[in-house]
Amino acid sequence: MKLENKIALITGAGSGIGKAIALEMGSAGAHIAVNDLTAETAETTAHQIEDLGREALVIPADVADSEQVENMVQQTLNRFGRIDILVNNAGVYIPQDGGVTAITDEAWQRILDVNLNGPFYCSRAVVKDMIARKQGGKIINISSVQAEVAHFDASAYQPSKAAVVMLTRTLAVELAPYKINVNAIGPGAIASEGMGASLGPEVIEAYRKRIPWGARGYTRDIGTVAVFLASEDARYITGQNIYVDGGYLSDSTPTELKSQDHPVPPDDPDPK
Repeated sequence: MKLENKIALITGAGSGIGKAIALEMGSAGAHIAVNDLTAETAETTAHQIEDLGREALVIPADVADSEQVENMVQQTLNRFGRIDILVNNAGVYIPQDGGVTAITDEAWQRILDVNLNGPFYCSRAVVKDMIARKQGGKIINISSVQAEVAHFDASAYQPSKAAVVMLTRTLAVELAPYKINVNAIGPGAIASEGMGASLGPEVIEAYRKRIPWGARGYTRDIGTVAVFLASEDARYITGQNIYVDGGYLSDSTPTELKSQDHPVPPDDPDPK
């Protein structure tokens, strides 16, 4: 088991990608501090981790609040004695019809507070203990393909994720002398609760046709990469942003020029 008896703190782990990462790390042997905005959403994940024979701690907190973050980290240290792995997954996407002319100050600030300030606050709090223990550590940030390519009606989300990529590189350089690896994962179109709630079936079908792989990814596709980056197999990887997108960023072909009988993979989470 790649993460046997490691201690991982995972934010936004009550659903979607965060939950998948928590379950994959639990399956790999880690004990998990499960964070989400509310205890109710985190408890389901925690119960599933315990069913795997691992320990789980539920910590409701808003990562946009630095005081709540400091308390969350202290609770984890009080329970487990250390934090080996931090996964900054908590994020918010607030679509705005009309784009930059329509987004409110409140929406702009909330997106930046959660998506950028959250990873910064959590990393700052966790590395204090990692540095003091002199045993290294792993930090994994969740970015997005939208850190690289723009999308309509997401004028705050995209800058926030691009900033996460640079935060990853900055921390990787600063923390390398302490043997703390800092990397990011950039999901593409993933079949998660968040994407399903914000997009209708026609939009999801349009994404499927746009992706060279012919399908959206599973949340587990992100979880398995997170386990790798958290393991000693990735000991010499730091400052990287790994895109898990089914070839999305590599393809400039207009959808209209693609074959309409593009085969759908048998593992498509949206079977046709």
